[in-house]
Amino acid sequence: MHVLGIDLGGSGYRYAVVDTQSGRCHSPVTQRYHADIGPQSVVNRIAEDLRDINWNGPIGIGFPGVVESGRLLTAPNLGEAWLDPTVFDTLQPFHGGAMSLINDADAVALAEQRFGAGQGNHACVLTLTIGTGLGTTLHRNGVMVANLEYGRLPHPHRDGCLEDHLSGRTRRELDLSVESWAERFQEGLFHLEDLLEPDLIILYGGIVEHFDTFAPLLQTRAELVCAHMLGHAAVVGAALHTV
Repeated sequence: MHVLGIDLGGSGYRYAVVDTQSGRCHSPVTQRYHADIGPQSVVNRIAEDLRDINWNGPIGIGFPGVVESGRLLTAPNLGEAWLDPTVFDTLQPFHGGAMSLINDADAVALAEQRFGAGQGNHACVLTLTIGTGLGTTLHRNGVMVANLEYGRLPHPHRDGCLEDHLSGRTRRELDLSVESWAERFQEGLFHLEDLLEPDLIILYGGIVEHFDTFAPLLQTRAELVCAHMLGHAAVVGAALHTV
């Protein structure tokens, strides 16, 4: 089955047609950046893309916030205007009612659990999506615990929440070296390991292009691995969530 997967983030969105049987992208992953993160501007741009590729079929959207029963409950990095229940109505002509929403970090974890680094018999898998925020998803005995949003928890030693200090956006804003960022990230790893006791930790996001540099600097009790589906796991996971 072919489903259009969309990964909607704080700086833009990417999309591709996904074969949900294999987890492979049936079309190139297209990236769009947007200066205006308002819903009308972004959704209208998505509609233009769907019109250009003549899409008519199921759509899955990964969204950076809490999603329950197809409703957006939080949008910490995009703004409350996105919580309008009609925000995606413009896309209805392209999917005919076959559209699903999932937290973007949960979409990453779903794809990695099904087709990537999360495959296997693990009691507890923690997937960390390091981007504009810090996405946290847990699989316990193969079952996903959705919408955890542990990145919004208070940092144990610093002012603010975990993602204020561990996210990719923070690294860019403070112009941190990979090594300096790894020191901060280690604090978060200690805290999350004590809280959740995973036996596998999967890292995803732009920073993991430096995985071979920073991984030796980190200490974990759990096995620490890089995601397999770099750059498109959220697209794949959003598509998988529709079936």
